[in-house]
Amino acid sequence: MSTTSAKTPPPTWTLTRGDGPGQVILAGEIDFSSTPEVRLRLLEAMDNDAPEIVLSLAKLVYVDSSGLALFIEARKHLAETGRTIRIADISPQVGKLFSLTQLGGLFGLPE
Repeated sequence: MSTTSAKTPPPTWTLTRGDGPGQVILAGEIDFSSTPEVRLRLLEAMDNDAPEIVLSLAKLVYVDSSGLALFIEARKHLAETGRTIRIADISPQVGKLFSLTQLGGLFGLPE
């Protein structure tokens, strides 16, 4: 008799720290199911003394409303301690969403 263990599928996203203390690189897809884990990892990555967190979203191909809410939450969290968050680069797909929702200006993106 063979037993099969349930395997957790690999995440559809990655979060890595860049070269600088405040650089965070997000790639893949962020949706309702992945947002809680992304939140934990992003908060960990923001736990430093950098006055500004710089997000690289060039390889982020999809984000839903829960992911947008996460970015707004991160911005608010940082603002409480006088820190900022900025998007340095963004994929065309995600950039369009920030433009349509008029949230780009909050993260330093051109309108």
